[in-house]
Amino acid sequence: MNLNNIYHIIQKMSSIQNIDSCPKYISDFINHNLDDLCAIYDEGMEMNPDLEKGILVFLCSQDNNKMDVQFMNDEMMCEIIVKESVINLKNNIQEGKKLLFIRDEDRNAVFLIQV
Repeated sequence: MNLNNIYHIIQKMSSIQNIDSCPKYISDFINHNLDDLCAIYDEGMEMNPDLEKGILVFLCSQDNNKMDVQFMNDEMMCEIIVKESVINLKNNIQEGKKLLFIRDEDRNAVFLIQV
């Protein structure tokens, strides 16, 4: 996943959406792959032992049958959104939950989901 491309995409995003407006293909993907997604998150946390919380970033497109998933630490997230936003996102993660930052290219929208 090219961070420069993500940065430019997020700069142009139209809105941040909640789970109620999440497309079915995204929620289906999460539901069918939750164990694997949690494993990616856990591996990312193991590779970043000083990190309290991380974020799983998705870059997806139903039209292109694409679902790229990557664990991002604070430094990586600060390359795509401002540091204050990263801090706010992480401070609002409920105890015991993982944050999914999902960028839907087709809808030009971002969905924030905690699992």
